[in-house]
Amino acid sequence: MTKLNLLGEIAPKFAESAHIYRQFLGTFASSLLSLSGGLTFGFTAVLLPQLENDPYYPYDKAYDSWIASISPLAMVMGCLFSGSMSDGLGRRTGQILLVIPFTIGWIIMGFANGNTGMLVGRFITGISTGAIRPNSIVYIGEITDPKYRAIGLFGPTLLLHIGSLMCHTVGKYVYWKTSCFIFALPNLLCVAILLCLMESPLWLLSKGKIDDGIKSFKLFRGNGEAAEKELAKVLEKTKDKGEISAFKESVKLISSKPFIKSLAMIFLLFVAVQWCGINTLTYYAQIIFEKTFAGDIDAYMLMLSTDGLRIMTAVGMCLIAKIIPRKTFFVSSCFVASVVLVILVVYLYLKPEGMVWIAVTCIVLYIAVASALTSIAWTFVAEVFPSKVRGYGSSISSGISFALLFISVKASPEIMFSFGEQAMYASFAVSTFISGIILYFIIPDTNGKSLQDIENEMYKKESDKKTSASPPV
Repeated sequence: MTKLNLLGEIAPKFAESAHIYRQFLGTFASSLLSLSGGLTFGFTAVLLPQLENDPYYPYDKAYDSWIASISPLAMVMGCLFSGSMSDGLGRRTGQILLVIPFTIGWIIMGFANGNTGMLVGRFITGISTGAIRPNSIVYIGEITDPKYRAIGLFGPTLLLHIGSLMCHTVGKYVYWKTSCFIFALPNLLCVAILLCLMESPLWLLSKGKIDDGIKSFKLFRGNGEAAEKELAKVLEKTKDKGEISAFKESVKLISSKPFIKSLAMIFLLFVAVQWCGINTLTYYAQIIFEKTFAGDIDAYMLMLSTDGLRIMTAVGMCLIAKIIPRKTFFVSSCFVASVVLVILVVYLYLKPEGMVWIAVTCIVLYIAVASALTSIAWTFVAEVFPSKVRGYGSSISSGISFALLFISVKASPEIMFSFGEQAMYASFAVSTFISGIILYFIIPDTNGKSLQDIENEMYKKESDKKTSASPPV
């Protein structure tokens, strides 16, 4: 009887919290795709040294930068169709479909016996990585409660860093062909979870599927007072715009000043993130550290240590997500990262004897602060676009991010080997500092607000201005 009574007490409590577990599962499944993206990011750091020493692979150093950079180039292309797929087929459905090419890309690399096969595999996994990020962050943003949304949106970045660490660890000790097949496995778990969950409620409602949308909303948000109020706002907006052509409304939103301003803000956010060099390190970590420390430090162990540091930073960001003012934190991190990079540049020019600890300290601080920049930047992408074109806006944002990453991954080693690592770190510092100054004036405060409230604040103002400017009839 005691056990039955205990179960009788637990069951209602579990039922009351079931929607929170669904939010967690949806966030975890989407983040698993980002883990696969982290594997794509970090693979070349351990792949290129293995290819150089593989007697069965026709290694050519001229292909190194292309094997590394073709992935971010493909990510840009992946973003081009990601928005239309996310807005047209659905956030959940889009993620499930993207697992197919992602898995195929790893298999192609696993069977590659030359540069052509390797480039094709890297290109396909790059396309999938580029298409996944906007899909996953939009899905997470739309299924999570406003008070948990910031935490959820840090999830993909955390899993991306874990993916990089997994790649650098497994790839060091496992033959690269075997690694490719191992790295395809997280995609299968992702699909298994997503098949058990519903589509995004906001997407369903935006498509006029009211009954399914309400059902999905209640499954993910529960029946609390705050959830009911948010649902009422969304339903009211859906009713008001039921007579308006979806295409015309989307065109109107995309051409509006708030949308353009959001894109400008996103561009600067990713200039700070991608040109501060943090993600470029993932591609060339061992090479850059060997050049920076000239044998004074074990480059491989430092790479693993910085991977662990990025994970710790991402976990820390999740823990404090509900209390930090993200705008202030992001801008402050830009300035701190710039200062630390300048100190590192000065050290590398002077190279004082017996003071390598200064450079190590700078690298550690730089990795921690720049990782925070990455975590925060992506959370804004899921918030600053209206629901009708959220997938489209997120895909453009991701395309901007990966285009900037491609430039950095392609150019950084050229700068380092032509002008020295000091010039590379200095360029990271300048771009981060300038973008941080501008962003101080344009980043909105979105903490704790529902997506509908953010949309109303950013886009209602514009429509109100147009209404007040129109002459009375």
